[in-house]
Formats: sequence, structure tokens, C-alpha cells
Amino acid sequence: MSRNLPITRRDFLNGVMLGSGAALLHHAAPLAAQSNALATPGPDWYGFGGIGDYANSHGNTPEVVARAHELRDGRYTPVPGNVTDTGEVFDVVIVGGGMAGLGAAFEFRHKAGAGKTCLVLENHPIWGGESKRNEFMVDDQLLIAPQGANGFSIPGVDEGAHASDDGRYYDAIGIPREFQYPAWDAKHKPLRFANDHYGYLYWIEHGADVGYYIGACCGAPPAINPWSRNLDNTSWTTAEREQLLRWRNDTRRLYDGKDFERWLDSMSYQQFVEQVMGLGRHVSDFASPILAGAVGLGSDAVSAYAAYAILFPGTINFYPPAVRDFSAYQRHSFPGGNDGFARHFVKRIIAGAIAGDDSFAAVMNGRVQFDQLDLDGLPVRMRLGATVVAVEHTGDAQGADEVQVAYTRDGTLNRVRARAVVMASGGWVNRHVVRDLPDSHRAAYATFKHAPFLVANVAVRNWRFMYDLGITACRYQGDFGFCVNVRAPMQVGDYRPVLDPDQPAVLSFYVPYLYPGDPAPLQCSRGRAELFSAPYVDYERRIIMQLRTLFGTAFNPQRDLAGIILNRWGHAYVVPEPGFYFGRDGQPAARDVVRERHGRIAFGHSELRGNQHWGPAAAEGARALQQILEVL
Repeated sequence: MSRNLPITRRDFLNGVMLGSGAALLHHAAPLAAQSNALATPGPDWYGFGGIGDYANSHGNTPEVVARAHELRDGRYTPVPGNVTDTGEVFDVVIVGGGMAGLGAAFEFRHKAGAGKTCLVLENHPIWGGESKRNEFMVDDQLLIAPQGANGFSIPGVDEGAHASDDGRYYDAIGIPREFQYPAWDAKHKPLRFANDHYGYLYWIEHGADVGYYIGACCGAPPAINPWSRNLDNTSWTTAEREQLLRWRNDTRRLYDGKDFERWLDSMSYQQFVEQVMGLGRHVSDFASPILAGAVGLGSDAVSAYAAYAILFPGTINFYPPAVRDFSAYQRHSFPGGNDGFARHFVKRIIAGAIAGDDSFAAVMNGRVQFDQLDLDGLPVRMRLGATVVAVEHTGDAQGADEVQVAYTRDGTLNRVRARAVVMASGGWVNRHVVRDLPDSHRAAYATFKHAPFLVANVAVRNWRFMYDLGITACRYQGDFGFCVNVRAPMQVGDYRPVLDPDQPAVLSFYVPYLYPGDPAPLQCSRGRAELFSAPYVDYERRIIMQLRTLFGTAFNPQRDLAGIILNRWGHAYVVPEPGFYFGRDGQPAARDVVRERHGRIAFGHSELRGNQHWGPAAAEGARALQQILEVL
């Protein structure tokens, strides 16, 4: 394979010459798109995947989408009679190899005791869930970017048994507390870079040079770092600027009750902004895509408590003053985003999973040794490309001593047995897979809404079109996404990317699907239809047109563009609507119902936290594992 990134289709640039090229774009009507989304996606849908161990698993693969639709449509109900029993019996089977499943497996290794066995079944070609990487080779330079989750803060020093979430695992899995980034050459004009792809939108905007295209006339240059200029360089009206500044800078605690968390969870963030803070709709609309990047949908759909959990304006005032000070706040991102955490978990669970020793550089840069994942004799084994289609107790759940787990792999339906099971897969899967799911759990899962999300990584041979404007990130209103940036890339071992406007880099677009005013379920289904119905080439065209809209002729796709990888996540986020965290109308929160063990089956996945993040996700998996240790 050429060491330069291949652009294989003749129509890649021929079909996207701009000018009148907008006519090439089309959006299917919602019903037509929904129908198209049911079909099995093909190569024209999936597109280029880059190089390396993750090339065949970027976002939801066509196979995963097809099997999920078959499961939803009842193909495996009941389980066909041609299932092959492997004869294997494990103490624990963990369904799902994302961060929650890895947290459960890590807990098993430390708590289950000698002689116990565990099998992790993961439906994608590689573990990690949304914490995976894309790899490009551009002009002989390796570039790595996140497929999904990215960005973290270094937690405080481990508090031992009392540590929780990020702090519980950070040191335990061997993550360092200092990182290296490339230096910015003094020959260039001064520029500031975010280390991740999200923090610059609000929390650490002071650490990046951000251009705002919102409200600007067509072709107008961006307003650079407008918050540091009190928005005076923007086209917002005086009244709009005043309200946006009040939103950002208000220090009042707007409710005195001790039950402020439950109070926040009783309303949407839009209601909090407009009815409690007394601000206009343009403020909550401005906040919506930022919020959606963290919890799936915007201000109109998401609980104000979800905004509080990520320190959003207004709600942040319920925290102590020290927490509200972002001036010293730092975020980092591994080269592949939160795949760094996933790789460290896997290395500690299965030592041979990644080539090399357990040093930070070796774990981050070593090749995945797929043939070492599912070996006889390992206390924890991992089986990839295995879509679980049925989990059920043998007999009554309260008296059963075994659980049967059926999965499809390489076109074959197989079955293993377990003394207990952790369902670390998403709720949209669990509700179909667990055949004897109690009515209480089924009703709880029925309330969960799941929003889609797209992460598009765009490799460019240079980014001078941003440098000449004096920006490293931008926020905009456009046809594709709402933000894009070039980050300061973390250097690890022999992975030494440079930071230079005339050298290759990756621009990352984080794209939510928002339809403000529609009920959350409709927003989610419309977004999923749009995400899944469009072929790869349509997104190529939209991305190129968006870059030309932002940067004009300074961006030349024939000269500057090296390749595009799409990471489509059909159920990226659970949407924490009002009442998600603490319940409503005297009823318990659905997530608390799901956390109750069902016989020998326990449920632990990232959605149960509402705000999905690597440490809490792992902790949910660990909690579920602890529950089933009670019956082993």
C-alpha cells in the first residue's frame, strides 16, 4: 500500500467542483430517508477508513448496522434452531467491549478471584466503543484523530478506595500526569491551540484562537476571539450581545433550595435560560449545539441538570467559586481521543492484546495483536465481531443457575453459557436482547432516547487557510456541523506530529443532528435517518463545500485535501431529558430501575450516567460486575 493516503474514486474531486456544486447535494425527505436507513449499508455508504488496526471499524460498521436492524425487526426471535452450542461455560460473559464493558472486565480481573473465567463479546471489529481512532498517512506523515469521545482533565491525586469515576482508574491503568505537545515555531505569528476538539467552544476558549462566523454576512471574515472583546467585533445587535454576555458571566445562584439538583432536573436547559435567567431564545439557541456535543440534543430537549454536570453557564453557580474559575483549567486529548483509556484498560486486562510492554508509549503505539485476544487459559477473553442476539436465564430468573448467550459471528449463530452476565451494551440493544427482561426494566428502557452523532476527520496537507486568518478553530452556522478546529497534537513515543501551517494535519468536525421544537424522540429518529441514509460521497461534498464557505478560495480541495473518514454513530448519546436523573411525578428515575440486578444478569453501561464519559462509564460496568459477584 502506498504510504500516501489513497484517494481511490475518480469522482472524489471531479464531482465536487464548487461554484454551482450545491445543486449536487440533496436531502431525502424524512420518510424516504427513514426507509433508506433500513437497508443494509454498502461500501458506498461506509467509505474510506484510513490505515492501521482501526481501518475496518470507523463508526458503526455496515455489518453492525445490518445486524442491529435484523435484531430490532425480530429476525432472532425466537432464536433459530440452527444455533451451534460451543460447549463453553464461563463464570461471566460481558456483552459489549466499550468503556463500560472494559470497566467490568477490569473489575473482574481484580475481584473475581483465581480460577474464574470471563468472555467479552464485542460486535465491532475492534474494542473501544466510541473511543477509537482514525489513522491517516499523508505525505509520509502519520496522523491520528479520534473517532468519537475525546478530551479529558487530569483528576486529583487518587484517594484510594474513596476515589470515583476518572480518579478511580486514572493511575490504576497507568495514565501519566504530564504530556508532550509540539512546540510552535517562533517564525510564525503567535497562535493558541486547543489540545482537544471540544473545550475551545466554552470551557477553555481562552486557550485557542477561535473565529466566529455566526451572523456574519456571506464572505465576511470571522470575528476572532469575540468573548475577550465583549462581542464588540460581532454582528449581533447590542441587545443580543448584552444578553449573551449576561449568560456567560452571570454569577448569581438562582435557587436557594438544598434540592437544587432535583430542581434543575425538573426543567430543560432552555427553560432555565429563558425562564430562570430571563434571557432570550437566541441565547439558548446559541448554547444548543455545544450542549448537543456533550449530551446529544440541544437546550430544548436536555435537562438543566445535564448542563450543570458539565459546568454550563448559570448552572455553574451551584458549584464552589474555585470550580467556576476556568483560567487554569486544562484539557488534553490522546492522539486518538479517549481510545488511550480503552487501550490501557485492554492492556491491563489481556497483557498480549497490544504488542510491547506496558509503558505509556508502547500501549499507545503498539499494534493490536488480534490473535491474542481469545486464547484458551486466559482469565478474560475477548471475541470480536460477535453480535449478541439473545440473553436468557435457563429457567426462572430467580432460581436459575445459568444464563444462555447467543451471538452471530461470521454468518454463524453460536451459543455459550455463563453463570452470570453483565449487559454493558446500550439500552437500545439490551431491550431487544434480554429475552426475559422484567416489565419494570422494559418500561424503563422504553423511556430512553438515543441521539445520533457524526465525527468527520478531514486530513489536509496544510492548514494555511486558517493560519492566514489568525485562527485555529471556528464556530459557524452552516450546512455541515457547527465547529471545526486543528488541535495541538499530543506527541507519544515515536509518534511525533508537527505543528506547522504548511504541514499535514487533521481537521475534526463534530456534527449533532438538531431539529429544535420537535419532541426528542422525533429529533433522534430524524437525525438517525439523515445520518444513515446519505452515501459517503454526499458527505464528502458537504464537507468540501463547508470548507469553501468558511475559507473561500484560500482552501483548494485539489491542493489541500488528503482524505476524509466518516464515523457515524447511530446511538451516540442517551438524551437526558428533564426527570432523567431524579425521576418525575413521584416515579423513580428509569436509570435507577435499570441498575437493579435481574437474577444473574446485571446492567452497566455509560447511558446510566446521563452525561457519558470514560471514567463514569467504566464505573457503571464495574458496579454491574460487583452485583453479579453476589451470585457467583
